[in-house]
Amino acid sequence: MVREKIKGISLSINEISEKAAKQEDCIRLDIGQPSFDTPQHVKDFVEERIDERQSYTNPKGIEKLREKIAEEENMKEGMDISKENVLVTVGGMGALYIIMTSYLKPDDKVVLNDPCWGPYKLLSAVNGNRFEQLPYFVDGELNSELEEELEEAELIIINSPNNPTGKVHDQQEIEELCRVAEKTETVLVSDEVYNRLDYTGEFETPYGEYDDTLVVGSTSKNHAMTGWRIGWLVADEDLINEMVKTARAMTACPPRASQYAAIKALEEDIHVKEMREEYEKRRETVYRRCKDLGWYVEEPEGGIYIFPDIGKDSWSFCRKMVEEGVAIVPGAPMGETSNTNVRICFGSSSVEEINEAFDRIEESM
Repeated sequence: MVREKIKGISLSINEISEKAAKQEDCIRLDIGQPSFDTPQHVKDFVEERIDERQSYTNPKGIEKLREKIAEEENMKEGMDISKENVLVTVGGMGALYIIMTSYLKPDDKVVLNDPCWGPYKLLSAVNGNRFEQLPYFVDGELNSELEEELEEAELIIINSPNNPTGKVHDQQEIEELCRVAEKTETVLVSDEVYNRLDYTGEFETPYGEYDDTLVVGSTSKNHAMTGWRIGWLVADEDLINEMVKTARAMTACPPRASQYAAIKALEEDIHVKEMREEYEKRRETVYRRCKDLGWYVEEPEGGIYIFPDIGKDSWSFCRKMVEEGVAIVPGAPMGETSNTNVRICFGSSSVEEINEAFDRIEESM
């Protein structure tokens, strides 16, 4: 029999996606899927090598890819790593799951921000450990309750740029989070899968600031390669050598062809700048349209999401809007503080589609 814990898990926001998929003219602002396709030069590179033997690779990943990932990570201020600090994974979620299964026993606890990306809680539930959720910062100050929660936790996950809010932690906030993690001897996991989509120029990583930091990265959003499923984990070399055992048990290795694609994407990455510039235009449009509706909203500093407070129950609103041909995600599953928020993905639709979606929202309201 399947564990009762698994039976009790609800993939709640799939309700919106499934309804949207059945509507021909629905504007999809729900799924974090870039509207851009994988760059053609990446596809061509893989096609040229598809006749090669598609065998297993080293469980840590192809050596050249690990080298390219190290170069990508070293673009961040404060990073100084080599390929020995890199484990290639099946997407960023693969990296997160490897961390949780490697570190956490059933009675162990992970601390999550409120709001947070829903699958953190899904990963925790599937792994069987406990999680606690609370806002890390309140009115711009570190939450006084965070240290107390970390006293009995093994992991804390931070996500910058943030999904769903678009928040980018500045240097002071990163230093405060590192300080409290170090004081409580809590391992800090930094999910940085949107780091190349930072609009502030102030992105900071805790790696190098605090020794017990693990970094999660991915080609999915930064390089429009969601379906290729390539992510990575950055950590101390000794930790990588331990966690590769979990990776080996999960998938043996990531797909060889996808690793080739990631090598090319990291080698020739002009597409990142082009996508980021287009996302900025969409960000400006969706922020303005939210303000015009009178919603309380903060302008996203990074990523591809905006998280307005609409002043009413998010589930009821999202269920109504999907019937009107606009799919957006309720904030309620992302945290107790977000019952009146909705997450809107501006990475998945053009400026024209965003404007049409808001025209429909205005008409409905």
